[in-house]
Amino acid sequence: MASPCHSRRLPALRRPLVVGALVGACVVPLWAARWPAAAPNAQPPAQPPATTRLDVGSFTLLVNGQRAGREQFSVQRVTSQDGGTLEVRSESALGDRRVAMRLETDSAGTPVRYSVEERRGADVTLRLGGQRVRGRFATLARSSTGEAAREYLLRPGAVVIEDDGIVQYAVLVRDRTMGEGDGITLPSLTPIANAQGAVRLVLEAGTDTIVVAGARRAARRWRVTARTGDLRLVWADLEGRLLRLTIPARNLEALRDDVPR
Repeated sequence: MASPCHSRRLPALRRPLVVGALVGACVVPLWAARWPAAAPNAQPPAQPPATTRLDVGSFTLLVNGQRAGREQFSVQRVTSQDGGTLEVRSESALGDRRVAMRLETDSAGTPVRYSVEERRGADVTLRLGGQRVRGRFATLARSSTGEAAREYLLRPGAVVIEDDGIVQYAVLVRDRTMGEGDGITLPSLTPIANAQGAVRLVLEAGTDTIVVAGARRAARRWRVTARTGDLRLVWADLEGRLLRLTIPARNLEALRDDVPR
């Protein structure tokens, strides 16, 4: 096969060669020497997930009208090549109990990953982790009483709602398009209590007003009946950001500290 380069003899060089290189009497450009050809099947580098902050803030927790604790939280949407997820984080303190929680869900609010660490004083009393695996949600909990593994069947629309949860209700009410008086029943998981059941969500008032940090805010009021039958009242703005939550049976109230931004 003929060489792409001319085969005639080159005249002798009287000065040293500065640019290029001689390879079989061919000049190789500098860019070719510096940048090797890409592999024919090379894949483009993976793009990092895009994160959109949906809400961040804190609640003051009241018991019998008296300040008893606080919860800080964040809600964000994470979009990657595998799809979108909702990530909810919180750190709460009520009395001597400290709880750190992280929940990742798919776009329907169904859990993908979940973790909880609970402390009382300096002692870790519970570590729980869970992950969705082939239509089921598998959890492993380690506590002062031992270790327990559990699998839950993930029915369509299933949500994680703990008995003491606050910010988890953001997943329940966000993006719900319902008319006043309408309701929906969803399967629920309560991993800390090692239980599952159902939660009933009803839009009590589509136009309500609540005061947050001295400012009046338009809100929707939701009535939530948990698996235990206990009633919760949840106020969220029109974008689904939580403003207030009450659990009358426990005389517990969570009041947002600042206006959502």
